[in-house]
Amino acid sequence: MAIGRRQDALAETANEAAKLDGRVVPKAIDVTDESQYRAAIAEAESTFGPISFLFSNAGIGGAHKALVDLSLDELDAIMNVSFRGVFIGMKYALPAIKRAGGGAILNCGSLLSFKGAPRRGDYAAAKHAVIALTKTAAGEHAQDRIQINCLCPGPIDTALQHASEVLVNPADPNYERRRFESAIPMGRYGSPEEVADLAAFLLSGAVPYLTGVAIPLDGALSQSDESHRSNQRFCYLAMSAMRFSSATGWRESSTS
Repeated sequence: MAIGRRQDALAETANEAAKLDGRVVPKAIDVTDESQYRAAIAEAESTFGPISFLFSNAGIGGAHKALVDLSLDELDAIMNVSFRGVFIGMKYALPAIKRAGGGAILNCGSLLSFKGAPRRGDYAAAKHAVIALTKTAAGEHAQDRIQINCLCPGPIDTALQHASEVLVNPADPNYERRRFESAIPMGRYGSPEEVADLAAFLLSGAVPYLTGVAIPLDGALSQSDESHRSNQRFCYLAMSAMRFSSATGWRESSTS
């Protein structure tokens, strides 16, 4: 089952799965609404039988303001989606996965799950909290044979990332891409397929002992000296991309 706010995007996911002889049931919900999320998980269990995994990928970009300028409403907005939504999903998926005899949960973090950045306090705080929740739940449910990890992507070669380049430099977005890629040790963005491959592996149960970890997928950007100099640019790119996604609904779905 694929869940999120946009029915058209969910239908597209279902159609793509059908092309691969798979089946995805689209379910439009608000992940911050406990009753809707609880009902979606119950429906997934009744439709497909035992639930073996949850991939929680919902998030918004935040206000991009200094802490002293950030309102409580703005803070609540990002915490509700990027943290509360993850919490609700785990709260109701964990018992279902336990009933199934075990499985996996994968939460989506960010490079800002590991550090702070100017004007990104709300976003970084929410993503740090996702790691804390991941690690806590992993310890609580290790005996239940449930792996719980956090995938933390860097810049990925998607329409979302391309839109952020245009927002940063409308006159020459390709220049922004080249400049940012030069700061990545691998010299390029990651691909959506690489994200999908890592997510599929982490949800597969192939290595049961792997749990409670946050894994960056960033071409070694977070490990390079250059990453410190490019951090503010990355944050601005990420902020622009997430604002774009908030406006279009492109990155809204959690999948179970």
